[in-house]
Amino acid sequence: MTLDQLLAACTQKGFQGSGPGGQHRNKTNTGVQLNLPQYNLEIKSCEARSAKENKTHALHRMQMALALNVRETPPAAEIPFPVSNGHIQTSNALFPLFVAHVFDIMATKNGDTKAAAQAFGISPSALVKILRQDKACAEKLQAQRVAGGKAKLKL
Repeated sequence: MTLDQLLAACTQKGFQGSGPGGQHRNKTNTGVQLNLPQYNLEIKSCEARSAKENKTHALHRMQMALALNVRETPPAAEIPFPVSNGHIQTSNALFPLFVAHVFDIMATKNGDTKAAAQAFGISPSALVKILRQDKACAEKLQAQRVAGGKAKLKL
């Protein structure tokens, strides 16, 4: 879903952020808390001095939380890789969708990365390298591999 659709599905609340940032930060409600009760997710962001920036950060975190925690039936056909050359950065807007598809496929295959890599037309080692860019993805991958009896990754 787009960021606007995600924001519409969330309840939003402002709060005063703590920490460094001076008088402006401590006297205004620039922190943003997003709740998605449908999936019992709560995300907070207060690192920026602007409520708009904090809302953007919180929405991106919510997308990643959904990608890591909500499973759906994966599509049967091969999924086009979001960018070229088998590389995608965590800053790419399509990264959360890519992660969601990967973990959906892996959930149906007992945590096996081979099937997910084949669905995107990349090697399993390239897939693991992409997932290890994000700490939460690496931890989720590790948990699925341990549950499936696979070897432990070095994080």
